[in-house]
Amino acid sequence: MLNKFAIGYGKPACVILYAVFAALLAKGIWIPFAVLVIMHLTEYAVIGYKVAKQNGYGIIPGFLHCLCFGFTWWLPIKNRESKNEKD
Repeated sequence: MLNKFAIGYGKPACVILYAVFAALLAKGIWIPFAVLVIMHLTEYAVIGYKVAKQNGYGIIPGFLHCLCFGFTWWLPIKNRESKNEKD
């Protein structure tokens, strides 16, 4: 179910969240935006780099995709890999 969400609605949901958090940031409420950025940086260090490297993405494109879209970027790629390994 999470993979279907990530494929279908993940990127638009990320754009909406960033817009909401940017609006909060403009009002001086910076904690949600900072948490989101820290979470995505950690996510890239833990799994995003590995997925990007295995699938031919460069370091910078992989980093930007993970920073902008988080798990909605790497989860479908990782699931596609595991599906191909089963076949």
